Amino acid sequence: MAEKPLTRIVRSQAKGQITVPMEFRERLGIDQNTFLRLTLRGSKIEVSPVQLGRERTALRDFDQKELDAFLEEDKIDAKTAAKVRRLLAKA
Repeated sequence: MAEKPLTRIVRSQAKGQITVPMEFRERLGIDQNTFLRLTLRGSKIEVSPVQLGRERTALRDFDQKELDAFLEEDKIDAKTAAKVRRLLAKA
């Protein structure tokens, strides 16, 4: 017998973040280290876990201009931003 579909309503936070309900995370094996692929299909968003060993293309490199814009947009303090830049330079 097929599993019953799950439906939940969640609210988007100020920066567009949402919480994936626990039942969904458990069924899909999603934890804090799981990357998720979002696909826009018409007026719907499809979310799927990504296994990076098989799909290295899920990650992309950001140029310095994009990184600076991201760090500025998130209002990260200078010390944290410097640490992020150091860690990214090692990658």
